[in-house]
Amino acid sequence: MSSMMIRCPITGEPVSTAIEVEPTVFRKLPKVSARILCPACGQEHVWATSSAWLADEPNNGRRRTGTAG
Repeated sequence: MSSMMIRCPITGEPVSTAIEVEPTVFRKLPKVSARILCPACGQEHVWATSSAWLADEPNNGRRRTGTAG
């Protein structure tokens, strides 16, 4: 299992969503939005699965590729 990560829009720091997921499941997630209380800046952010990545993937911090829409 890997931590699903997003980037804080205020600080630019990578932040864990506290969601652990298998890479094969992560790639199949639908495009949904969620909220997080950001530990990097203390504000609430809305984030989308399309902008998330897995902490231990080689292209950390980049958007997933191959998503439709």
